[in-house]
Amino acid sequence: MPKSLRLERCLPSTSSASGVLLPDHYVENDPIIQTILEAKASECKLSRHEKLVKLSSKSSCQVSTCQCNGWRGRRDNRLMSSTCTKSGCSHPLSSHVSHLENAKDEQLNTLLGLVFDLDNLSVTVNKDLKKPSIERNYVQEDTYGAVYHELRNFVYPGSCITLEKLFGTPPFENPNIVKALMNFNMYKFGHDSSQLKIALKISKFLTKHFDLWKWISPKELPHCKTFQHRKNYEFYYQRYLVFCLLPKYLHSIAPSFKMSLIFGQDILKYTLKAFRMHLTDWCHASAPKWSNHRKHFCMSYLPKYMNLLEEEVYAVHSPIWDLHFKDSDLKKIILTDSLDSGLDETKEADHKDRRKKDKHPNEDMSMKPNEKHSIEDVLSEDKIIDILKNVQSGPITYSKEFGLETGPRGHQARTEEEHGIIRFVVIGNSLDSRVEKSTMLWLMQLRNLFRTQLPRMPVRYITRLVFDTKHKTLALLKDGVPIGGICFCPFVSQGFTEIVFCAVKVDQQENGYGTQLMNHLKDYHIQHNILNFLTYADKLAIEYFKKQGFSQDVRISKKIHQEYIKHYQGAILMHCELNPKIIYTQLTSVIRIQKEIVKSLVEEKHMKIERHYPGLTCFLDGVRMVTIESIPGVMDTGWTPSTRATRNSRVTEETTDIDVLAKHLKKVLQFVKNNALSEPFLNPVDKKVPGYYELIKYPMDLSTIGKRLASGYYVTRKLFIADMRRMFSNCKTFNPEDSYWANCAVELERLFQIKMKEMGLWDY
Repeated sequence: MPKSLRLERCLPSTSSASGVLLPDHYVENDPIIQTILEAKASECKLSRHEKLVKLSSKSSCQVSTCQCNGWRGRRDNRLMSSTCTKSGCSHPLSSHVSHLENAKDEQLNTLLGLVFDLDNLSVTVNKDLKKPSIERNYVQEDTYGAVYHELRNFVYPGSCITLEKLFGTPPFENPNIVKALMNFNMYKFGHDSSQLKIALKISKFLTKHFDLWKWISPKELPHCKTFQHRKNYEFYYQRYLVFCLLPKYLHSIAPSFKMSLIFGQDILKYTLKAFRMHLTDWCHASAPKWSNHRKHFCMSYLPKYMNLLEEEVYAVHSPIWDLHFKDSDLKKIILTDSLDSGLDETKEADHKDRRKKDKHPNEDMSMKPNEKHSIEDVLSEDKIIDILKNVQSGPITYSKEFGLETGPRGHQARTEEEHGIIRFVVIGNSLDSRVEKSTMLWLMQLRNLFRTQLPRMPVRYITRLVFDTKHKTLALLKDGVPIGGICFCPFVSQGFTEIVFCAVKVDQQENGYGTQLMNHLKDYHIQHNILNFLTYADKLAIEYFKKQGFSQDVRISKKIHQEYIKHYQGAILMHCELNPKIIYTQLTSVIRIQKEIVKSLVEEKHMKIERHYPGLTCFLDGVRMVTIESIPGVMDTGWTPSTRATRNSRVTEETTDIDVLAKHLKKVLQFVKNNALSEPFLNPVDKKVPGYYELIKYPMDLSTIGKRLASGYYVTRKLFIADMRRMFSNCKTFNPEDSYWANCAVELERLFQIKMKEMGLWDY
């Protein structure tokens, strides 16, 4: 069998349909793994000459002046005198394997396995490159490519293969999923031994199947539509491929890790709902083969357990992620909050009712550990009612609130909508069902409107898109006739919508209809869980889209949209990211009410603290100077004195002597470098790290800071502080929160500030 055909199925496909559950005997009976083992065993039986010939294809030429990274030529010459046919080489085969001549057979067999794995990767990636773009998993392809180029550096005897330089060192989250499940079992069922036994069986069942489950590709993961969430998931997805999936097929890499032992809170939040959906499908498909006992276990207890687990995983603060969760904490929880949140059906209804009664109105608000105050301590309910009455009954003075004489943008349109003068509807053509005559009439009128307002667009092109079944149009109707509209095409799988046409009649453009149109479109897409807009805007439309929240800074990867939307010459691509917590059609009204509430609070606070103090008479007694904080009433306003320089901290004041400043900064830099946490920051990030330099536009590291310090770049300490902060900020931006690298950045930044304060260089 030809080699390429044998390798064709030696790795899982990079097809997007990867989120499937595997059978329990996945590792033992996987036909792909069996094929790999058989192929490697046959290669180990080759003669030494044949082994050297195979290794030469991935061995660099040992001639110092040659750049050839692998031999290619005739293999039937037993004297190894065949010359390499690659351009720029022409050296014999012996020059490519001279470093392998003294290697032992065991070392050659190990290198043969590595070369086999490299060919395996290459064939798999090249095969997937030929697939249609909609079926390709670009993150997986990039990861496979990075692994391939890194493994090429280890084709020599005695090499120690490691991928930690590119992808880090497991575990990536602490506590891991196993620890969190144990904490969850004790937290919810520790007070009942019978329920605890059931919970432990379920958690064992879940971890077993989670470790066998293939993750969903980033572009198909539900509840992961924002750019930052998708980047965070891609970060972990790459490490899952390298440390959990690939080692099962590429035996040259370190042993495969279990996902439940190296991942934790972030991954469980991203994947729990998708994993539960696939687990449910697998249970229903396998149920006919099960006994009644197992069927009752999976169909009754498992859903209740997953419901309780989801509550804790997506809660703002949950004790299951506490590394120091102990039985003593469990006793306190039971005594203070005796929730019978069990798996028994008789207790479930009581538990739900009790949760509803005990639920705090602000439990979703993020609060610091020391902040125990609720909103009622700041603003009473009666006060809120009084303020709202005053706002609704009082005159509307928009010129003071928004700097406009006629009210905020879209106010008139919103008023007309409330009175039924105008209305907004989403319409579209269909080939599967009957379309109303009124809808077809509106589409024809909108086609004519777009044709008039967009004269550069061909009429046939406008007609084709407006009546296309994949496109929809948000129509603004006045007296039953469209006076404006936005034609758009949603790409649900990619998480964005392309706005194709947007127009309002010329004589109606001063009434704020365009703003209200866009606000309705935003609310419509939030309801359908699409949080990104893309559009090509010409010079005349750029200002309108900027006012609607669009920006030329497109934060969606090109791989997501470049194959889906059409490029327009002379136009600029603009992007808008929606906030699902905002109701855009009510935004200006909400802001106005918030301003009134804040203004009322400020006035009330001002009335309480406004006091008059007599003038200072101490100067008549000979006093020449007093501190600001000693003046009566100053401290009552909330003012705090700034830090003063002491005898040991005179360096805080800016000095004109650059050499003195450089001497102090050098001590700080050396202190940071000597710390064990500084290892990730000593040198620039490797350019092979996928996606780093696409996200981080201004990289910084300690070696660059050292070079700048030596060249006299830091004429003030603020420049030095700015570069250090940028280095830490880049790390926290690229790496997920609570990851090892982010924790290194936080802790090292804290130590850096302490050292700066000791040297008298910090007064922030």
